[in-house]
Amino acid sequence: MSRATDQASGMHAMFRFAFAIVMLWPIGAIAQDCTPSSLQRELLQRKEADQTARKTLAVSSQSEEALNETLRIDAENTTYMRAVLEKCGWPRKSAVGEQAAKAAWLLTQHADMDPQYQVLATQQLKYAVLGKKAEPWDLAVLVDRNRRLTNQPQVYGMQFFTLPDSTIRFYDIVTPSKLDARRKEIGLPPFYCWALEISSENGHASIDWPAGVLLTPQECPNAP
Repeated sequence: MSRATDQASGMHAMFRFAFAIVMLWPIGAIAQDCTPSSLQRELLQRKEADQTARKTLAVSSQSEEALNETLRIDAENTTYMRAVLEKCGWPRKSAVGEQAAKAAWLLTQHADMDPQYQVLATQQLKYAVLGKKAEPWDLAVLVDRNRRLTNQPQVYGMQFFTLPDSTIRFYDIVTPSKLDARRKEIGLPPFYCWALEISSENGHASIDWPAGVLLTPQECPNAP
């Protein structure tokens, strides 16, 4: 599975129900502890529950019980992360550690039932990235995932799909002529390097170069 692949589209119909649960659970009702040790412990525990539920669902993909459990956990984690964002700010790796910071990102990725929360999270995550306290790749993937979910062109060019002939095609990109400037701002390598990496990971597949994106061959630090 590619890094740009979303969860199965069949789950999206259930997200509306999970979103209703999130909205009915007041954030103010959660007594949020913002101490780094508490955040770290809670984030890691919630990540473990998230991954356990998804592994069960992967094995029993037709199980309504497994699907409902996954959605329940997603809803609870989204409510928790909303409270963290409101009261503590984005969990930075310098405070909670790299693994817990990555867990916060994962839980936010799986908050597709609440795209508004994802937008708020990316705003705070960007501040952390610009302060060198979070990973640029995490921000770019989350922003573009959310924009695909809400039918908007992506910002950093991270999302793509494979055509029947194995050609890689990227989803629409907003103001494509400024793509590399946006990537540079947050510390990502040029789009040319990202496209080469994606091609290499997919058997050196051909790239359908996005219209309007400057094709500028250059040395890439992690060239395949």
